[in-house]
Amino acid sequence: MNITRFAANLALAGGVILLPSSPAWADYQAGSAALHSGDTATALREFSAEAAKGDMRAQNDLGVMYEKGLGVPRDYAKAMSWYRKAAAKGFAPAETSIGYFYAEGLGVPRDYAQAMSWFRKAAEQNFAQAQNNIGAMYENGRGVPQDSAQAAEWYRKAADQGHASGQTNLGFLYARGKGVARDDAMAVELYRKAAARNFPLALNNLGFMTAQGRGVAQDDAAAAALYRKAADLKFPLAQFNLAKAYEHGKGVPQDDAQAMLWLKRAADNGYKPAMRYLAQVYTRGLLGQRISPDTARQWSDKAAH
Repeated sequence: MNITRFAANLALAGGVILLPSSPAWADYQAGSAALHSGDTATALREFSAEAAKGDMRAQNDLGVMYEKGLGVPRDYAKAMSWYRKAAAKGFAPAETSIGYFYAEGLGVPRDYAQAMSWFRKAAEQNFAQAQNNIGAMYENGRGVPQDSAQAAEWYRKAADQGHASGQTNLGFLYARGKGVARDDAMAVELYRKAAARNFPLALNNLGFMTAQGRGVAQDDAAAAALYRKAADLKFPLAQFNLAKAYEHGKGVPQDDAQAMLWLKRAADNGYKPAMRYLAQVYTRGLLGQRISPDTARQWSDKAAH
C-alpha cells in the first residue's frame, strides 16, 4: 500500500464564498446558489453583473468558473484576469489562486517566487489555504530553500484553523519525522480530523496507518474500508490501494475481478503506478487476465507520458 501527499500539496483557493444575507449581497448570493445547484448560466449572469460593479467575491468566482470550465470554456488567461481584479482589492482567496497559477504554470510561466509572494499576501490575512501552500513550498523547496521545519510551522497554522489539507500535510510530516519528531499517534490524530471531513487523502493515509498498525491498532478490514471511502470519492491512490487489498485479500475477500476494476479506475484517473502495474498484469497474465503484449504496451506508453 502507498502513503503520500499526492501531487504538489497545494490547495487551490477557488470555490464560492457564502456570506450572510443582506440586500446588497442578494444578487451575488443568487449566483452562489445557482453555481452550487449546477445552474452555471444563472451563476455566470449574476456574477458578471456583480463583478462589473466591483464585487470582489463575484470577480473571484468568475475566475473559478473560467479556471474549471464551469458553463464557459476553460480559459486560464480569463481566470487569471478575474482573480487579479479581486486580488487588487485584497481578496485572499483570489491572491491564493494567483499564487497557485504561478506555482503550476497555468496560463502564465511557472514562477515559484511569484507564487510565494502571492501566497504570503493571503497568509498575512490568516487565510488557511495560503498558509498550507506556503508549507508545501517550503517542504518541496520551491521559491524558498527546502525547510521541513518551516513547512511544519505553516501547515500547523492551517491545521489549527481546521484546514483539511493542512491537517493531512502536517500528519504526513509526523508520520515521516520530517521537520518534527516522528509521532505516529499525532499523525493519526491529524488524519482523523481531516478524514472526518471526508478529505480523500486523509482517508487514504489513515487507511495506510491502520494497515500498518502505526499509531492505531492494526486492522486490515478497517484499512480497506477507509481506502474504499476515499476510492468512492474518485481518489486514484486509494483506488490503487483498494485494488491491492483485493488482490492480496487484505481486509476484503480475495477477488481478482474487483482488483482489476479498481486498478483500472485508478489508471483511468491518471495514477501512473496503476498504469505501470496494469502493464505488468498483461505482460505476466496476473489477476486472471490473459497475456497481451499489445495491451501491456498501451498501458506502459500511457504511464510514460
